[in-house]
Amino acid sequence: MFDRSSLQYWATRFLLGLGLIAAAGFRIVPRVLHVPDSMGLLTLLLGLTGFFMAWNAVTPMVRIVIRDRQLRGNWSEAATAAFARASLPRRVYYLLASVAEADGPMTAAERETVRHFVLERFGDPVQVAELQTWEAQPLPIVDRVGLAARIATGLGESELDSLFCWCCLVAFADGRFQDGEHAALHDVQKGLGIPGARARMLFHLARSQFVRGDRRGERAAPAGNAGAPTRMQALEVLGLPADATADQIRKRHRELVRKFHPDAQPSLGPVAQREATERFTAIQRAYETLTA
Repeated sequence: MFDRSSLQYWATRFLLGLGLIAAAGFRIVPRVLHVPDSMGLLTLLLGLTGFFMAWNAVTPMVRIVIRDRQLRGNWSEAATAAFARASLPRRVYYLLASVAEADGPMTAAERETVRHFVLERFGDPVQVAELQTWEAQPLPIVDRVGLAARIATGLGESELDSLFCWCCLVAFADGRFQDGEHAALHDVQKGLGIPGARARMLFHLARSQFVRGDRRGERAAPAGNAGAPTRMQALEVLGLPADATADQIRKRHRELVRKFHPDAQPSLGPVAQREATERFTAIQRAYETLTA
């Protein structure tokens, strides 16, 4: 099975999609399986499936080609080979560790936070001994943008949001947020391809989590009005200025509900799915605070 971050994986999906379109065009399935399809519904379904497979593979293929062309000079053969062998949890570990080390050697709090994210977030559990091996064998690069870009390939938009929030929580872990960490998050945002406005909202959502004592994204948002955000906090969550009008608030809320609706997160696991739901809930709570 191909790695979802590889060109081979997406090229295979693209060619398979074209194959299904061709099969539909020649009405191969009804002929081979001897299935009646007088209305052409089966053929239409096969063609649409092929079209969506091919279409959805185009963007990742283009992204990989552009990414490799741009980043080739920043990655040695050893780094490229190490990354190619690494599993997704290990790649995420490399990214989180690079954020933790942006302001100097990783502190005990940062190390514990990084370990917790990697050990608890993935459906296929990572063993402590395995994680210790990763810690002893760091990836030999300093190209944080390139690292994030390579991990981003194959992840959905909601999964990229989750990964960026994890990086934010790691940056907050030692109780300080310095210029180096700000620059690191900017690199991650650029590499993941998250627009600036969206990244700022994710940053404020993660900071709100951290301030209320949820340093690892483990607690559900409080029910009812308990712990409701202040007006200023709510405006930050929605990415609005202090003088935002009621019409601006309503319009912004409609945009965010569409953009941040929690999608499935098959690559990052069930915890990331819950976190995406929590982000959506935080947006709803912010809107309720501003319209109460």
